[in-house]
Amino acid sequence: MTTKAKNRCTVTLKQNETHIGTFRPPQDIFYEIQKDLEPYRTLYKKAIKSKKIYTAILKQEDIKMGSYKISSEKFNLLIKKIQQFKSTQEQSKKVRCLETGQIFENARAASKWVAFVRENYYCNLDLIRRCCRGCQKTAYGYRWEFV
Repeated sequence: MTTKAKNRCTVTLKQNETHIGTFRPPQDIFYEIQKDLEPYRTLYKKAIKSKKIYTAILKQEDIKMGSYKISSEKFNLLIKKIQQFKSTQEQSKKVRCLETGQIFENARAASKWVAFVRENYYCNLDLIRRCCRGCQKTAYGYRWEFV
């Protein structure tokens, strides 16, 4: 029984401790990158002393394959090579409370506001999302919509 496995190769790029992006290249490109970066592989003690601020972390099947400290030139070449495989997360939608007219960045911010106003410890943001999608009329006594 053979099934085609999903691409589980990831390349994470960091500048100092700032996360630049996560990329999911195909396996052949992943192995090519790993082969190119092998001279830059760092052990923990060397990584602390290294002056290079760019880091590439390679993972396959969520197992860390290696961490590489690279120069800015190598970093720019790597970015050009894998830019098209950038993994993007879904953008959160803004939410409006119809009673107050207040607009929130996302349903999580709206649920925190409702918890504060109603003096609850917790408000479920999924109820607000369901209301925005039209699955229910109100959530916590308010009507909601996506902006």
